[in-house]
Amino acid sequence: MNIEHIFSKQLTRDINGVVKAEQVDNDSVYVELDEYVITQELDRHFRHFFETYIPAVKNRNPAVASKIGVWVSGFFGSGKSHFIKILAYLLENRSVEKNGETYHAITFF
Repeated sequence: MNIEHIFSKQLTRDINGVVKAEQVDNDSVYVELDEYVITQELDRHFRHFFETYIPAVKNRNPAVASKIGVWVSGFFGSGKSHFIKILAYLLENRSVEKNGETYHAITFF
């Protein structure tokens, strides 16, 4: 038995080593959403963002809404760009198609 048989995805598939903001074609977005792994720390950061963002948006207070900003910091290669890209897909509830079916970003989580 080869080790590749224990994985659900083909090990020899192309894997994008760098997340690119401009790469938003359907297939790339599907793979990014499908293969994004939510660790405990990422779960904490996503929750913190939405627990802060949602009340600000629901208030509809223009003085608050116009001042909403987010600072994402971390070491080089820590996944900041990837986190922001996934967060953008969730905020947009981006839809992607695969095998004739449509999936929304939230369904991957």
